Amino acid sequence: MKEVKLSSALMERYGISEKDAQGEVLWHSLNENAEIGVYDVKFGNTVVCNLLAEDVTPVVTEAHKHFKRDDDDPERGNKK
Repeated sequence: MKEVKLSSALMERYGISEKDAQGEVLWHSLNENAEIGVYDVKFGNTVVCNLLAEDVTPVVTEAHKHFKRDDDDPERGNKK
């Protein structure tokens, strides 16, 4: 998802106005099963972190893929 909307109850809880009701997804978690658990979303000047997937409604979707990266992959760089 690229843009999402919250319920009016959550908008009120986070102090988000109706004009900023549609938010831009900044980041999302991803587990081993390629399921998204939480989102960080920017609504106007307000960033709300760790919104559950069931708390957001997709407005604009844009598919993208995440590929499995092994720790020993030479292109991944050194982990310290």
